[in-house]
Amino acid sequence: MTTSIMARGDAYATLRALLAREANQTVSAAARAMSDAIVARHKSCLLATLFYGSCLRPADDGDGTVVGPGRAEERLMDFYAVVDDVRRANTGALAALGNRFLPPNVFYLEVPYDGTRVRCKYAIVTLAQFRRLVKEDTLQNYFWGRFCQPTAVPFARSGMRDALVESLADAVTTAVKTTAPLFATSFSARDLWVRVFSESYGAELRPESAERPAHVHDAHAARYTELTPAALAAAGFPSVSDADGRFAPVAGADVQRRTRRAWIRRRWLGKTLNILRLMKAVFTFEGGADYVAWKIQRHSGVRVDMSDWQRRHPLLASPVLAVRYWRKGAFR
Repeated sequence: MTTSIMARGDAYATLRALLAREANQTVSAAARAMSDAIVARHKSCLLATLFYGSCLRPADDGDGTVVGPGRAEERLMDFYAVVDDVRRANTGALAALGNRFLPPNVFYLEVPYDGTRVRCKYAIVTLAQFRRLVKEDTLQNYFWGRFCQPTAVPFARSGMRDALVESLADAVTTAVKTTAPLFATSFSARDLWVRVFSESYGAELRPESAERPAHVHDAHAARYTELTPAALAAAGFPSVSDADGRFAPVAGADVQRRTRRAWIRRRWLGKTLNILRLMKAVFTFEGGADYVAWKIQRHSGVRVDMSDWQRRHPLLASPVLAVRYWRKGAFR
């Protein structure tokens, strides 16, 4: 028993080291500008910024810089802002209440960069919420389904980086703990992570294609191959692969059935919470009108200027704006 516990502890330490290296990577100048803008906006309560998602890609020039695919102005970056006080992080009591009971709250931000503008969608969460919602004893997958993926930490106050790396390690361990028992036969690292993302997307209201889970894995295939043995051991599972790089099943039939039932409950809960988050976003998504306008312009080429009143009251303004977009040919 002692050997097993030590082995599991060593595996968790290895996993933390891998994720600390990833968290400390250098981000692109555009991503740095965006992180700095979030810091400036929430400096009174901000603990750290997390940069993740499709804009986080390994550099091709060998200098260790992380860049996004395509031109910066054509992409929407994904950030999290980790705060110590949701009241100061939000602009009103209603938004703060929503952030407290159904995190996260989402914001849209545009900043000037290199003669153009770069954009991001960032979410507000407290450190306590983040720590709690990536652990295996939470049924919802909203947080650990995202942060088991590559994540950089462009900004962190003193002492925060180690705490965040620990939570990122918890997210990876939880993803493995909740998914590996689904396999009745041997599986590869790719099998495991494609299944993680497939199950996680299926527990949310996300318009992802059937190929998306494989694309998410394949963009960082070497990363997942490297961390899988440590993640399996940290989750308490055998982590020795055969000559073909495949791992033996980690659970018997009873545990497999319980794991499948847990994912059924997770899908029910996740979709319900997604609907509630969408309803909450109507009142708390700051900058949402500009975000929607940018999305429409990006896909249709049609731009409609909005007044300050329309930005402040997107629900009341939406019929008029929809007609204007239709007349300009945005909707076909």
